[in-house]
Amino acid sequence: MTKNKHFFVINPEAGKVNVSDKISNDINEIFKDLYDEYRIYITKGKNDATNYVKNICESEEGNLRFYACGGDGTLNEVINGIIGYENASVSVIPYGTGNDFVKNFESEINFYDITRHIKSETQEVDLLNVNGLYSVNLCNIGFDAKVAENMVKFKKFPFVNGQGAYTLSIFYSLIHKMYNTFDIMIDNNELIHGDFLLCAIANGKSYGGGYIGAPLAEVNDGFIDLCIIKKVSRVKLVKLIKLYKEGKHLESDELRDYIIYKKCKSINVRSKEKFTICVDGEIFIHDNLSISLENKAIKFLIPHKEIDEEINLI
Repeated sequence: MTKNKHFFVINPEAGKVNVSDKISNDINEIFKDLYDEYRIYITKGKNDATNYVKNICESEEGNLRFYACGGDGTLNEVINGIIGYENASVSVIPYGTGNDFVKNFESEINFYDITRHIKSETQEVDLLNVNGLYSVNLCNIGFDAKVAENMVKFKKFPFVNGQGAYTLSIFYSLIHKMYNTFDIMIDNNELIHGDFLLCAIANGKSYGGGYIGAPLAEVNDGFIDLCIIKKVSRVKLVKLIKLYKEGKHLESDELRDYIIYKKCKSINVRSKEKFTICVDGEIFIHDNLSISLENKAIKFLIPHKEIDEEINLI
């Protein structure tokens, strides 16, 4: 049997407080009676996780199991390091501000338990190829991308969780430019032009700490879920935000004329002006965007369900 090797990639900047010592101690305690090889790595800055994981994949043999200890951004970096390596798989121990990708699975709380991770099983999931980089959850442009960009102002506030920081950033962003003019090409055969509030290009259902922008999305169905919100009045926007947060915007007769929702394989976006792009919570600025779906591109580790011990929350 091929040996499992466990690599815990901890982002000390994820979440509201640095829990790297706590999680490192928990990992050491759990593995002291196990024979599996494990290592702990504390990231040192942006893209460090990708470089570390890629170096491990290039130099190590066996079943390489990587655990992104942080939020969706940390998971994104680890995934971009394992691409192309068949013996590598990935999961996440979520202590970021949003932790949206784990919301796509039945037992979200199990992802906090390290013991369950060690006995996890793999599931193949899709990825979005975004201008040559990979996204596991969601890419968004327009108003909500600016919200994500401005969210950094609020996520360190006391008693404010990821969703709270996102909501505060929404109201902050309302006083600035709300719309972008885009040419959106879908599957190379359908062009949509106009002024849009936002555009969510999704593999997973939610982002922003729990806003369910793509309620019909599945992480392994072989499709991109595209949700476009057209220009709306500020009065309608208030109602839209509530429904969008709950994933009920597709059910609203009042808002139906303002929403375009499609499943597709590729999307290209052009604009005369540079615009903010948010990829799994990470911010980029471009004047064009090219996204394609890669079906069942990675092995994702699902924590084991049948463990009797009390869940070890971080």
